[in-house]
Amino acid sequence: MSFNLGVAACLFSKEIGIGNVSVPIIMLVAILIGVGLSLIFGKSHFSNFSHKDFSDRNVSSFSQGEGEFDVDNNLGAKTEYIQVKNIRRGKIDNALGKMTVYMNGSTIDPAGAFIDMDNGLGKLVAFIPKEFRVTFVTENGLGKVNIHGDCSHDETLPLVTVKLDNGLGDVDIYFE
Repeated sequence: MSFNLGVAACLFSKEIGIGNVSVPIIMLVAILIGVGLSLIFGKSHFSNFSHKDFSDRNVSSFSQGEGEFDVDNNLGAKTEYIQVKNIRRGKIDNALGKMTVYMNGSTIDPAGAFIDMDNGLGKLVAFIPKEFRVTFVTENGLGKVNIHGDCSHDETLPLVTVKLDNGLGDVDIYFE
């Protein structure tokens, strides 16, 4: 797409006021703009879920038997129900929308688990079972992080380390 815009800019350079700029410079700038936009916005990831009711298209259930999960939301509202046995590693990523994650029905690997939560400009709400023993490593920009309730303090339970990175959005974590 950026290459096409570069060719168009070369063809109509006098009309758009860049007649004194050489063709290689215009093409280089067009390619660099395209690469920069690709790095900023990345590739779109789509997940297809089949649902009986069309009104619930933004609600999905996630289950994976290998102890790992990866859920993301770029724009809009999304609700995820994560039911993974023996979680070892997980990733929750929200960009601009509102994402709600329920982890009820999941268990932690006896060696512990690491969950990476990343929230950009949106709102992330996570419901974590209060039976989990959780520690947080938080990096908060200009947003707000709220933790509601208490996790388990039983030292015999495996430890879940949550690395929470919040930019300008809001994060609410509920232990229930």
